[in-house]
Amino acid sequence: MNQIGLGYDYMARFMDKDDPNLKHPYDWYRYGEYGPYSWRGVVVGEPVLGGITDECVTLYSQVKDDAEWDKIEQHEMAVDFGERLKQMNKEAGFRHFWVFVRHPKWRLNEMPWEQWTLVSEVVVEAGKQRLDKWNLMGRLGNQARKLITRCAAWFRPDIIYVKRPVFQCRFEPQDDFFRGLMPFLDPKTEKDFLFELENEDGSVQLCTYYEGLCKIVKVSQKAFVDDVVNAYEKMSDERKSECLGFLMRNHPVQLLHPYTKEWKAKLEEIELGCDAPDDDEEYGKNETEYTEWIEDDGDGDGDGDDDVVLDMEGGGVDQDDDDASISEEEDDDEEEEEEENEQYWEKKFKKALSSSEEMENLVKWSVDRTDEIYKKQSKAMMQGEEGKGKSEADGDETALRGVRAKVSPKEWKTVGIGRWGRRIKKAKIPPGLFLRAAVRPFRYRNLVKEIVLTRHAILDGDIGGKD
Repeated sequence: MNQIGLGYDYMARFMDKDDPNLKHPYDWYRYGEYGPYSWRGVVVGEPVLGGITDECVTLYSQVKDDAEWDKIEQHEMAVDFGERLKQMNKEAGFRHFWVFVRHPKWRLNEMPWEQWTLVSEVVVEAGKQRLDKWNLMGRLGNQARKLITRCAAWFRPDIIYVKRPVFQCRFEPQDDFFRGLMPFLDPKTEKDFLFELENEDGSVQLCTYYEGLCKIVKVSQKAFVDDVVNAYEKMSDERKSECLGFLMRNHPVQLLHPYTKEWKAKLEEIELGCDAPDDDEEYGKNETEYTEWIEDDGDGDGDGDDDVVLDMEGGGVDQDDDDASISEEEDDDEEEEEEENEQYWEKKFKKALSSSEEMENLVKWSVDRTDEIYKKQSKAMMQGEEGKGKSEADGDETALRGVRAKVSPKEWKTVGIGRWGRRIKKAKIPPGLFLRAAVRPFRYRNLVKEIVLTRHAILDGDIGGKD
């Protein structure tokens, strides 16, 4: 018991969030009540040391600490990523995306690269079909979502290891980012694009894109890739933010642009990602509607709980109820059409003139009908005001801050939940609905490494800067 329950990892959950003894703020979440190591016990008091004659047990750990164990798991996921790419159909075409996450209650004074944390890279087998990057998570299967959440837990434990974990996720394509980066990294054209770099003493100088990166991390432009990445990793969080700010502000493609109406309209025009429906022909060929799916990896076993997209207790939806509601709506529409006819009212009035009882019934019916019409009109006006408020809030990132996402009835139906929370009939995944994907951990240090690798590839002649 000398080592068990006596280390920093075991006592971190009993500290305060702002305790100066915490080595990293995330340790309070990682080793806290809702973290992956909350099951550990703590030794109270001094442990009793065993003597020579006492029976003792010696435990040897496979890793030095939990951080090393996380690195091993991340390496295994990267290896699985390579194996997954080999299994996917390369001829169909791959699409590369970066995945950023943040907490719904972000700080307004934070820069985009401080709000959003880069956690993973996703390669999707999608070919040339149109993808909506705002809804791409809905096109991924359970395994891909699980891996993305796992990456978020590694790099943002403060939004995962809490009582009610919730985070916002966005996908950003890589192709346009690197395409716009080529002229800035090509030695033949990089001097045509000069940017302002603020030094530590406050002075400002003009430099190229790659030169500015090397000056911030304080390495030579001829340094090796690992030297640049290691220098970036050793910098403080403030310096890292300045480095990312220089790389992203001066890039022609604004990677983490705000979610506003103007940006949505702009992206819709160039079809990079918008809220418009996917109009791909192959995707629209499947006319059969499925509401719950089971992923099938080809092993023929589709009954596992891990492969179910969403499962809830309850039976299927009664089709008779749906037919009855539809028939009632049709009857109401027919009655309204009859009431709008002048001949209908003339017959009613002539019939009421024949007796006082008929006249009394007509007046009573007219009053009741008028009340129903007024109620419908007032309800429609209220719904219109609510819809107007929603449309004004839609596309405004600041208005959505801290607001819990609401699930529409269409989305509930998509995930397999029908009326009264009952589960709808299961079916195999329709072809083309879920995209095959490979996921691996990816951080901002990897993004810097990709930029340096692109520079070296241009220098070696592996890729052309003008292409």
